[in-house]
Amino acid sequence: MKRLFLLTVLFFNIVAYSQDMLEVVAKETCSCLEAKKAKRPNMSTEDFKVEVGVCMVKSYSDHLTEFKVEDRVTFDDKDGMTKLGENVAIKMLQFCPNIILELGRSAIKEKKEVKRENLSVSGEVTDIKWEQFVTLQLKDKNGRNYSFLMLDAFDSASLLTNDEIKKKDKLKVSYTEIELFDSKAKEFRYFKILTKLERQ
Repeated sequence: MKRLFLLTVLFFNIVAYSQDMLEVVAKETCSCLEAKKAKRPNMSTEDFKVEVGVCMVKSYSDHLTEFKVEDRVTFDDKDGMTKLGENVAIKMLQFCPNIILELGRSAIKEKKEVKRENLSVSGEVTDIKWEQFVTLQLKDKNGRNYSFLMLDAFDSASLLTNDEIKKKDKLKVSYTEIELFDSKAKEFRYFKILTKLERQ
């Protein structure tokens, strides 16, 4: 019983020690990033993500020998490094939650930007609706129908605003997809937003 008790105490001490080292790395990573942000307040999101990795790896390298052997990760172990990064990030919430939140926001922004990248389709104009927003309807060569909203100004927008586009006109339409609230459906959905019009 006594031996079991000693083993239990030893186990929790070892686990606590590893957790303490993660906290050291997290704290140093926070300090490193805050210093870099102070020097470069307008750092791009991509550069900031790189600096997160640089700061974390430097701190981990400095304290590598202080980790338990079984908890050490080699830099060519992709899964191990990912797990280490996740564990350190959780600890960083204690010391610099603003940085973790910033990383979260940038990840969400990147996900949305993928949706917003410019796309294009060619086809024949089937209708133009003049309501609160102008809606251009188009059918491509495969018979697929598209609806586009004009929400922003763009170079060739005058083709619509000056009523130069008519039904059956052939167009190449460039657009982005933005998530907006559909008041009729009472839900958020992606809408195609016009960015360029070209006659064909």
